[in-house]
Amino acid sequence: MAPMAVALILVPPPSLSLHPSQGVSVGDNVTLRCHLPRMAAWVWLYQQGGWSYYKGKEKEQNASEFFFFSTKREHAGRYQCQYRLSWSVGASEKSVPVELVLTGEETGDSGWR
Repeated sequence: MAPMAVALILVPPPSLSLHPSQGVSVGDNVTLRCHLPRMAAWVWLYQQGGWSYYKGKEKEQNASEFFFFSTKREHAGRYQCQYRLSWSVGASEKSVPVELVLTGEETGDSGWR
């Protein structure tokens, strides 16, 4: 039998940070930044027990940002991110979760982008 070469591509997990990291009130703007150990073309943000959001990159970058404008109570929770180098390479593991804790009362419109 002829020898066979196997290529193993390691896809290390990203890390996720929250800005600001504490003292966030309902209605504040928040940025979730997914730090990528390798240049990635696609990034996902997950709210545990809730939704996921996919973001394609126009160019490969080492970080991806997700913004909450005028946060609402429903934005509070634990978040993780994940990335993919290409469709032919598997996705990374999810990041260690970060928790968005909101204080105060809800007012006005809000959203995320």
